[in-house]
Amino acid sequence: MKNSALHPNISVRDARAAIDFYEAALGAETLDVITAGDAVIHSDLVLRSAAGESTFTVAAAFPPDSVAPEVGAPTHASFTIPVEDTDAAYARAMAAGASSLTEPADWFEGFRQAAVRCPFGHRWYFVTVADSVTPEDVQQASDAWVAAGD
Repeated sequence: MKNSALHPNISVRDARAAIDFYEAALGAETLDVITAGDAVIHSDLVLRSAAGESTFTVAAAFPPDSVAPEVGAPTHASFTIPVEDTDAAYARAMAAGASSLTEPADWFEGFRQAAVRCPFGHRWYFVTVADSVTPEDVQQASDAWVAAGD
């Protein structure tokens, strides 16, 4: 198996259920699952999106070296998936059991985003970004967002 340039390892409380969720919600394909007894200690999944292919690992948490996020608590990382249709990706994740963090909306012209939390505590963003969007556009929208919060 060839991993993508960045291959995150996601720790969860129930790796088998998480793998099933990521297949249903994100369209991930499971390439392999390695176990030790009943515990999933490693798995490789591939996610195909508008930006290409990315791989990631889902495994049981093994404290103190790896811990699963507390469901509903803040997370230390999030994952962004470029998609053809933000609304459809959001609906698919919600139908599979995700919780809504941000409903699909245009952040600005050419940039549509939604966010969900999976049942295993991780935050996932779905974004559809037009080819015409520049870093300056994103900075301007970020500046406006910060100003609106003051």
